[in-house]
Amino acid sequence: MSSIQLEVNSLPVGETTYQTLYITLTKPQALISPDSIVPLPLPIELDLSREVVISGQAPLWLQVRLMWCCREAPWVGCHAARDNQIVVIHSKVASPTVGDSFPIRLNRRPCPAILISGPPNSGKSVFSNALRRALLTQGQRVFLHRASWDGEGNWSYESDNPSLVDSLVRHNEFRIHEDPKTAKQIPDFFEKQARTVANLRQLTDCLLVDVGGLPQLEKIPLVKQCSHYIVISRLPSEVEKWHKLCESHLTALAVIHSVLEPTQQVVKELPILEIKAGPWLLEQEPVMPDAVLEVVLQSLWERN
Repeated sequence: MSSIQLEVNSLPVGETTYQTLYITLTKPQALISPDSIVPLPLPIELDLSREVVISGQAPLWLQVRLMWCCREAPWVGCHAARDNQIVVIHSKVASPTVGDSFPIRLNRRPCPAILISGPPNSGKSVFSNALRRALLTQGQRVFLHRASWDGEGNWSYESDNPSLVDSLVRHNEFRIHEDPKTAKQIPDFFEKQARTVANLRQLTDCLLVDVGGLPQLEKIPLVKQCSHYIVISRLPSEVEKWHKLCESHLTALAVIHSVLEPTQQVVKELPILEIKAGPWLLEQEPVMPDAVLEVVLQSLWERN
């Protein structure tokens, strides 16, 4: 089975319907090779006499390759999911031209958005990626959005070179909270992240939001755009701070007491699940507790 799957779909936007070429990576936890595109034909139902909008998460080199394969179309666009718009990247017609964009307004119910919260060095990012992978194995369409400036991404957990990952993360981390000039931009940063979450909730079945390590009031607009939250903390004393930030706006799903020894121990189940689990380390393969996965899946089933 190819690691890249292409499908032709329709994207209704107002009174217009755009033809989309949707990319699915069938092995999202593994890196894919550029060699994968050599035997990759376009779907026979793709109509190159009309527009093509490339959609789905994929490496930039793959999107560029698909644009080149679709170059005979009148115009080609990319679906910018975080901004919920189509951006024209290739055009043979007078209008639209390269650089034009079209906002998308979808008439669908927003999906559940689960805020992953907790203090620094508790394993939030590793846990978030492990939960993403666990939901994918359950057949869920899930998107992990990292609403932070720490330079990490899903790629951080799909590499077999941890030292290179650490170097890249440190190089690309912009610690805007430590500079008085850029610290003033933090409220605007989280307002933008809130708009991004609202857009992404229109496009998938489940959205995970890694919110960073401090329970700042500036994060309230982002919190309000979510529907549920999980606290993962290595410090029991920090849990209540995240409850205070989130509980007025969101439904609590679980509290995970993060530990370094291999553990999966349910502390209590009511009023919300509380579990001691770990380790959540980049260099070790994490194990998602069944109890946590169950409460997350239950939140998705309740929506349906």
